[in-house]
Amino acid sequence: VVDEYLAFARGEWTEAVVSADVAELLDDVVNGARRNGATIALAAERGLTVPLRPNAFKRCITNIVSNAQRHADRIEISAARQRDTIEIVVDDDGPGIPASDREEVFKPFYRREGSRNQQTGGIGLGLTIARDIMRGHGGDIVLEDAPQGGVRARVRLPI
Repeated sequence: VVDEYLAFARGEWTEAVVSADVAELLDDVVNGARRNGATIALAAERGLTVPLRPNAFKRCITNIVSNAQRHADRIEISAARQRDTIEIVVDDDGPGIPASDREEVFKPFYRREGSRNQQTGGIGLGLTIARDIMRGHGGDIVLEDAPQGGVRARVRLPI
């Protein structure tokens, strides 16, 4: 993961941009999360085809889902066109993130869980990589409160 991040940061991410169906890519991520034991639902509008780097996009969403899976029992993902963007919302029912920490979690190596034990969390690059990937596609990720009480990650991808 660190090597992938460093390559991305240096501009060495060489995956070609192709026209891809966002719903199909989300299906792949959701199926992978289910294989890892996640309780996850997906409601994605079909026909959301945009130019992007599919493996990078899946890495972005996988990182968000992995964080949710570590802290929550249930995850819900939705995707739909919103004017000139595709908006992907990942909600979980975990403990949430206080508003004061929501930008901090995007900083490299920042972990809310302070023990540095990888059994209780990652190394603090997952959301950094996710945001960098999305910004590399001209979009962004913001964190909010989820209706279920946990975190809502709102991913916006320009069309």
